[in-house]
Amino acid sequence: MLKTQEYIAANREKNLGELLELLKIPSISADSKYAPDVAKTADWVAEKLRLAGADNVKVYPTEGHPIVYGEKIIDPKKPTILVYGHYDVQPPDPLELWESPPFEPIIKKTELHPEGAIYARGSCDDKGQVYMHLKAFEAMMKQGEMPCNAKFMIEGEEEVGSPNLGKFIVTYRDMLKADVVLISDTSMIANDCPSIDTGLRGLSYMEVTVTGPNRDLHSGVWWSSCESSEYPGKNDCFHARRKQSYHDTWIL
Repeated sequence: MLKTQEYIAANREKNLGELLELLKIPSISADSKYAPDVAKTADWVAEKLRLAGADNVKVYPTEGHPIVYGEKIIDPKKPTILVYGHYDVQPPDPLELWESPPFEPIIKKTELHPEGAIYARGSCDDKGQVYMHLKAFEAMMKQGEMPCNAKFMIEGEEEVGSPNLGKFIVTYRDMLKADVVLISDTSMIANDCPSIDTGLRGLSYMEVTVTGPNRDLHSGVWWSSCESSEYPGKNDCFHARRKQSYHDTWIL
């Protein structure tokens, strides 16, 4: 991989400039007014995949934001890696907490990053990582050192729960077949300690709405036909007993 490392070093400034260009696009998936920017980012990622050497690159429309796919099969007998990432970002609000505009990336040295780090929305979630994989792929392709087959699936709805990703995977399961999936959207133990997460539990969001009477109901009349408003999940008989038990009296 020596030639690949030399290629990366020789193209450092060019690659950095392209990443800053990507970070300037406000691809906020949660706000419909940014839909054109999300689509623009998908096209940007697709074009970089093509230039890197991927085949069958396509921007797949969904009921929401598009998914970008590309692949390079150098030898069907070799292992295949599927790279997953997302090009959408979270809303930058509240804006007043930013020290610099979220979509005007800057490189700043700090105590945590003495060599400098890019500050912008999406720089590390997940545009930076997606771009890293694209450029690693490009470097190995340009130098003829690609050791395995590669597929890319880059979505634009991760920050809103990936509502269309499951449908896409089911529809194109044969196209997406791989030996391993590579996701770089997690955490590291430390900057000088590369870390590998071996399992992701995911997240589960839900909204629970509880409705009930607007006042206490007499258990002798309502019994268990209606839940207590003060003790959700318990009928009013339980409520009456619990309230009266503080006085050592059981009155229903």
